[in-house]
Amino acid sequence: MYTITPDEIFIIDRLPEHKNIVIGAGFSGTGFKTSPTVGRLLSEMAVGIKPFLDVTPFRLSRFES
Repeated sequence: MYTITPDEIFIIDRLPEHKNIVIGAGFSGTGFKTSPTVGRLLSEMAVGIKPFLDVTPFRLSRFES
């Protein structure tokens, strides 16, 4: 089973209703390639550190149009 987003780009963000929850989802079976970077981004977000990369392209809000 694959989890994939409509635009086929994964999600790295905070859950809008619960800002203390960070999510990484929609990797379509290829997440192993990006797991070191995604893990670092999510851990930085979880502890309140500004992520070392801009996660704007991966936010949930891109689906709000």
